[in-house]
Amino acid sequence: MSGISFQQGEGSWLGSAEVYDASGRYVGEGHDSRVVRRNREDGTVEVTVSFAGPFRLSGSYVISDHGDHRLYLGPLNYGYAESFGDDLIDTNNYWPDLGLSQRLCLMVLPGGTTQLSLALLSRGEQAAYAVVGEYSRPSSEDGGAGSGPASGAGGAGPAGDARPLLERPGTWSGTLRLLGAGGDDRGTTNYSEQVTAGGGERDGDGRLVVLLKGSGFADDAEFALVTGGVQRWTPGGGVVGSESLWGGRALAGNLIFGGDRLRLWRREVARRDGSCKGVLHTWYRGGNRVGVAHGVLDFTP
Repeated sequence: MSGISFQQGEGSWLGSAEVYDASGRYVGEGHDSRVVRRNREDGTVEVTVSFAGPFRLSGSYVISDHGDHRLYLGPLNYGYAESFGDDLIDTNNYWPDLGLSQRLCLMVLPGGTTQLSLALLSRGEQAAYAVVGEYSRPSSEDGGAGSGPASGAGGAGPAGDARPLLERPGTWSGTLRLLGAGGDDRGTTNYSEQVTAGGGERDGDGRLVVLLKGSGFADDAEFALVTGGVQRWTPGGGVVGSESLWGGRALAGNLIFGGDRLRLWRREVARRDGSCKGVLHTWYRGGNRVGVAHGVLDFTP
């Protein structure tokens, strides 16, 4: 990829975020506003941020855009981001005012008016917060002062449905874009993820059965997950691993596909209404990245 990256991220964004502590416990709502402006002369990007919630953060930072990657030059934020197109960035950065490192994936949904994000914040290797965000562009009808998406934790959070959004029986399906190890375009794949309840639909042994098809890198696979609402893990089999859940609508974790000798680090965030989810699937063999699959999946009960 060359030229300008993540163009859909430019402009003003408002919204709310669910904040979870290191144990996965919901600790409060964050209100976030951002303005992203590009300097047309030198191509740099300035981001002005105001976040108020369980922790506070405000100020601005400059981004140097290199097409397939971005450098965060401070003073509020330092780091590096890979750009996987106009609609997705994967960032490793540092917030000096908080003393926290961050792994962030940020996706603009089709239509360009909604963003989904998952930020994993840590100090050293100790987890501090996970922040699940949903943001929208202020509309002209409200004079640019809209409040963004409705607040409140989704899924298993205090204001959500009793059944986590990412664990409902049904099928997530859609088209994922495939990238090679170096970011080269590998086309697309028709992907589906079927979830069925096994063992009493969470009130028995809390098991789910998941059938993945069309990952683009590994063979189709079926596996079981034992879930406790905050973490879930496999009891064994051809696909093994564990994942963390936040509010039932965001997840991150690693699954090992033994027959393919591959590891999948998947990060996913569902919209609060549960209609779709944005996914970033990064595939590894050992410590070497094999490729990336990303896109938006719609839900069918």
